[in-house]
Amino acid sequence: MNAKISAGTLLILLLLFFSFFPDLIVSSKNAPSLLLDEEGEFIAKTPYSPAEYPPLGTNVSGEPLLHSILIGAKYTIVFVSIVCLLRFVIALVLAIYYAFYVHKFKNIWKRAIEIAYIIPPVLVVFFLLAPLLGLFQEESFHFMLLLMVILISIGIPPLALLIGDEIKNELHKDFIKIAQLQGVSNFYIFKKHVWRIIKPRIGIFFIQNNIQLLLLLIHLGILGIFIGGDRAIKVSEEKSILVPISNEWGGLIGSSYQEFLLHPWIVLAPLFSFMVLIIFLKVILAGMKGH
Repeated sequence: MNAKISAGTLLILLLLFFSFFPDLIVSSKNAPSLLLDEEGEFIAKTPYSPAEYPPLGTNVSGEPLLHSILIGAKYTIVFVSIVCLLRFVIALVLAIYYAFYVHKFKNIWKRAIEIAYIIPPVLVVFFLLAPLLGLFQEESFHFMLLLMVILISIGIPPLALLIGDEIKNELHKDFIKIAQLQGVSNFYIFKKHVWRIIKPRIGIFFIQNNIQLLLLLIHLGILGIFIGGDRAIKVSEEKSILVPISNEWGGLIGSSYQEFLLHPWIVLAPLFSFMVLIIFLKVILAGMKGH
């Protein structure tokens, strides 16, 4: 396996491992509401900055940000991976049918899909889910499934078109045409010839789709759509805030972006986590393209 692919995959697997066992790195206990020196003098109160509570500081309720990020990593990574995998499985089936059997009106289908996706997917998801947020406050798993279904559904048409065009390009090659004239079945042609050629490109498309979906989760988080829904926590007698139940990274950004000017580390920590994960995926992508 290419060294870049191996390195990127290993780093993501390590992140997943520590996400399932975060206590190996950081305690899950909340920080005290007040930070005092050895003489009992006041130093600071929550939220603590990274300098006051290393390595990443805390949020407004005193939860260590590193622990929240590690907990949320598995939900972010696994959720994105499952959505992309199901997108590709369904899109591949539709792409095969499109490439082999759709000859009439194919340009109309293509144009219709292109026009439909002028609307940003983040707005489509938001307008579909925003009215339902109140119904799922206590049903985080059901909300996660609903979000997953919507994200899979909106991603299938352009993917099917992309993969279908890749298959169609291969069908125009001379040796494929000869096989078709000899009566070889479409399934055999795809399995023995086309799939072997397009498989590396499908891998590249898959990683690119993961990156796009991670960026979409950031936008959804800012709009208040969290994986698994949200829960309210009190930060004072008068004030409570909504935070993601799963601690997924988009939700960590979306639940605290109002704090950016006063406590920027609360937003920058999960945003930096997204950047690191995308860099890992970019390393894998570079390895695939080089290979």
